Amino acid sequence: MRRAVFLAIAAIMAVTVSAQGVQDFASRFVRECDVDTAIQCITVSPKMMEQLTRKAGTDNNESMAQAIQKLRSARIVTTSTHCETYYRQAENLLKKNAQRFKHNKDYRNGHGHGTFYTRKTRNGDTVELVMLHADTDSDILVIVNLTGDIDEEFISTITRTFGNRKSDID
Repeated sequence: MRRAVFLAIAAIMAVTVSAQGVQDFASRFVRECDVDTAIQCITVSPKMMEQLTRKAGTDNNESMAQAIQKLRSARIVTTSTHCETYYRQAENLLKKNAQRFKHNKDYRNGHGHGTFYTRKTRNGDTVELVMLHADTDSDILVIVNLTGDIDEEFISTITRTFGNRKSDID
């Protein structure tokens, strides 16, 4: 009996540890660059995003507001130097985890370029969106990492705001 209880407790602990071990992309990237002080990471809660969109007085449509409410977290990673080096490092980390992250879209505009990656569940729901943006004029890299229930309309709205897309892959 003791052995069965011990095995049950061990199984529960293993599931808990593995569930906590799932990190979003931003956490992995920051951990990989841990000693680099040029990298900044902030986390914005869904409640804060909702307040920012309300206070900005923007005329966001109702679907965008609903999409923001479905987000679990947003992490924004920035660097103000060596933009292209960090961009390649982030993209290589995404490609290294190709079983988890799938390339979605690329874009180019007059002052920069970027790409989108998504992570989907086994049943096809998008649960993570990673946007890499290199502003080549000011040598700034911005990584936006959203987690939650992300629908295709939300992804389309975001990608439209970042200039002319170079390619669509999906």
